[in-house]
Amino acid sequence: MGFLIGFFLRNGIHSRRTIWMAILALIPVGCSLLLWLIHPLLEDEGIELAALFPQMAFFLFLHFLLPVMAVFIGTAVLADEVDDRTLPYLLVRPVPRWMTVLSKTIASCFTVGILLFLSLILTYTVMMLGSGAGEWFASLPRLLRSGGVLFIGFLVYVPLFGLLGGILKRPVLTGLLFTFGWEKTVAFFPGNVKKMTVVHYLHVIFPKLHSVRAQSGRSALLELVLPTKQISPVLAIVILLLLAVVFGGLLASLLSLREYRLEQS
Repeated sequence: MGFLIGFFLRNGIHSRRTIWMAILALIPVGCSLLLWLIHPLLEDEGIELAALFPQMAFFLFLHFLLPVMAVFIGTAVLADEVDDRTLPYLLVRPVPRWMTVLSKTIASCFTVGILLFLSLILTYTVMMLGSGAGEWFASLPRLLRSGGVLFIGFLVYVPLFGLLGGILKRPVLTGLLFTFGWEKTVAFFPGNVKKMTVVHYLHVIFPKLHSVRAQSGRSALLELVLPTKQISPVLAIVILLLLAVVFGGLLASLLSLREYRLEQS
């Protein structure tokens, strides 16, 4: 299995899709550079550049880059092989089909995970330039925790969207509608319905962001009518890992359940 993961990692690194994902991952770095250029104006308003990193990590990384990159990488796990008619050549190897699919899924998670974590480190470093090395190391646990949450998100989202790519004809559109429709809307809605989203459990283990949790009067009223039973970070991690196992298992068994895909390719 290690050989297969290495094989898919090498192929993935040199793919055009990964290049586009790397360019996409530079967006927050560019935003942090722009903020650094205007940081004197921010300081005049009493805003420290380093204090903006949690908000950027939450909104730009967790709520934008993570789902977008997972959609485009995840849907390609099987869909690209079928479209390019290369799936039969992968399956003639003397290894189980589930191992081939699972290896490519793991390689995809590592590929996009490394890209996003590098972007997170660069963004963090730029925004901490004016704070000194001591503050850089003092806030390092927040950076590492944010990166860990993003990687767990990939472990769940990539096999989920890979499953969509193996079943649907337009998985990218469906994946984008799911992430920016259902996930982004329901995750912030009061009540327990938010527990039906993946991003809710990522919120639980993500570093606290007080400004995001501030509630308006309407939200507070809805929370009284539809109270939410809070869950612990440990339980959230367990649920996310279980989802990753379930989606990964379904994706790995898809080739055995849908033999006609080999005939179509």
